[in-house]
Amino acid sequence: MVPRAVKPKPEGHTLKPKTEKGKVTKVKPEKREKFKSDKKGREKGEKSKPLIGDQAMELIAEYLKTQNRPYSATEVSANLHGRVTKTAADKLLKEMEQSNQIMGKATNGDKKGSQWVFWTLQDPNDAATPEELSIMDATISILRNKLPGLRSTLKIATTKLATLTATPSSSELAILVDKLRTENEKKQKKLEGYKSGSEKLVSKEEIEGVDKEYRYWNAKRQARKRAFDVMEDYFLAGMPREELWEKAGIEGE
Repeated sequence: MVPRAVKPKPEGHTLKPKTEKGKVTKVKPEKREKFKSDKKGREKGEKSKPLIGDQAMELIAEYLKTQNRPYSATEVSANLHGRVTKTAADKLLKEMEQSNQIMGKATNGDKKGSQWVFWTLQDPNDAATPEELSIMDATISILRNKLPGLRSTLKIATTKLATLTATPSSSELAILVDKLRTENEKKQKKLEGYKSGSEKLVSKEEIEGVDKEYRYWNAKRQARKRAFDVMEDYFLAGMPREELWEKAGIEGE
């Protein structure tokens, strides 16, 4: 069932189901203030017992009129912060719908598991005129056409923000510059030592000699490790490795 178009309300959301005739009372500003004051009281930690009977029914009716949009029993109870329990809200909403005090509809018809939603009675005289609907459509079309440009602007601004956020601040740059200057001075002194001859340079022959020596002893190490592994496997046939190493006095590799 498609809701009928309605005049925009000053308070915000105005989603309305299909209107049906019935007595409608205009929402007074003081009722909206009542909900606000009740909410402030709850935020301060004030506790109150859940309402029942006529009091609960009046609160639900006022809430549906104020919000002027469909709600399920669970949503009504949650949005009223437990002032009406979910069980009571479900029962009272159905009673109010059957007595034509409010409107209601099952989301999936008569199918099993269908959820009911309820809304306040709508004023047939509150429907928008064809001229007003035309103006609304034009406004929607204009805003829809602006969306691509706004999304592109948002993307560019987000990229710039990410770049600026990743860039070091002035104080961080000053610390980084001091650190690089200190490292540069140390390297400059070392370079001057090489140039003046105070720092001894390693010749190519010395490097080759050390490398040759390393390869020789590394090969010896590998050969000894292979011999050790063979002997270890032989003795592990009779005892665990921990016990073997402890008896042989072996530590590490």
